[in-house]
Amino acid sequence: MTTLVTGASGHLGANLVRELLKRGEKVRVFIRTKSENLAIKCLDVEQAFGDLRDEQSVIDAVKGCDYVYHCAAFVSIRDGDRKELYDVNVLGTRHLMQACLAEGVKKVVHCSSFGAVGNNPDGASNEQWAVSPYEMTTDYEISKTFSELEVYKEISRGLPAVIVNPSGIVGPWDFMPSLLGRTIIEFAQGKMRGSVSGGFDFVPVQDVVQGHLLAMEKGVVGERYLLTGEQHTINETLEWLEEFTGVKKPWLVIPTFLMQNVAIVKDAIERRFFPDVYPRFNYHSIRLLNCGKFGTNAKAVSELGLKPTPVKEAYRDSIQWFKENGYI
Repeated sequence: MTTLVTGASGHLGANLVRELLKRGEKVRVFIRTKSENLAIKCLDVEQAFGDLRDEQSVIDAVKGCDYVYHCAAFVSIRDGDRKELYDVNVLGTRHLMQACLAEGVKKVVHCSSFGAVGNNPDGASNEQWAVSPYEMTTDYEISKTFSELEVYKEISRGLPAVIVNPSGIVGPWDFMPSLLGRTIIEFAQGKMRGSVSGGFDFVPVQDVVQGHLLAMEKGVVGERYLLTGEQHTINETLEWLEEFTGVKKPWLVIPTFLMQNVAIVKDAIERRFFPDVYPRFNYHSIRLLNCGKFGTNAKAVSELGLKPTPVKEAYRDSIQWFKENGYI
């Protein structure tokens, strides 16, 4: 029995592969030759090289696999990345799901995003909330929304697939590192001079891994399950980082309206003159932190048996891992 994991070099994939190996599963990883693949170095896994945009390499990777976890995605908050977001997240998902159906894979777990879930203005969003086409949203969120449609297309043709939607992931084995991981590192290095108001829904990476495994085991084909965690303010998370690193959090909190106006000008300048520079923030990231969106994992808890763990502990584990591996 062979299990394929896409995105094994990423934060979630690195944690998932390790858990699968602990369980004694035979794991094949689908990775790009030009990627940083430190996350799987020295692991007892079979390597399949290719790219989600290369349909034949996807077909070859799926051959002989019984189960597939699709964790690979292109993540970007930058303006101007629409083509890559579409090609990787939408077309790449189409290639993989079609290959899984043709191969007769027993079950697929597709990792989507909380960004593909609509915002409930009156409380927690659940699996029934769809992204409104009339709301302002990011290119990444749009790509993940349309990637789910590619999964549903193949489900309608007989593919046994389940969708999971994690929120902001935090925790160890973050080799690349992730957007949140880079923020944690910068804080620990004393490079964060100011902060913004707002908050987000954060979830421990071990909960997301647990959710994937449970979705494979118990998830109902055609359903999706939110793997959300706890809603915390930015100030709360900075207090945790101060506690765990010994570095003082920045005293300067820039008002949201001011940051958004600055971001509008900054984003336009970056698009025009610095298209290759990856921003630390933009208008959409500030908006996301202040939109009040949060989710409920009640369905995953009741139907899958998910057992959530504290987000604060995940921040502690993340910092400890970064320290042990020389990032801090």
